[in-house]
Amino acid sequence: MSIEDRIEESKSYRSFRTGLDLGMGALYIVIGGFICYAKYFGTVSLPDTYAYVLGILMAAYGAFRIYRGLIVVLRKPDRRSVRM
Repeated sequence: MSIEDRIEESKSYRSFRTGLDLGMGALYIVIGGFICYAKYFGTVSLPDTYAYVLGILMAAYGAFRIYRGLIVVLRKPDRRSVRM
């Protein structure tokens, strides 16, 4: 087992990665929502179609990141990962 495999299997790395997925997912959703409603604020000069498509894609990617983080949190530990 290489050192990279040990790092990726460690509990601290998994918890860091899960927190990063949840935090960045929330950030992508917020930015996607901001882009969708940017025309009301007058801060971004994109055509409406581009703004909606970009905002929806960013929100969808954010939802995927949150989903990926939640899968790790909600997954039941299997017997192979327990070391004796």
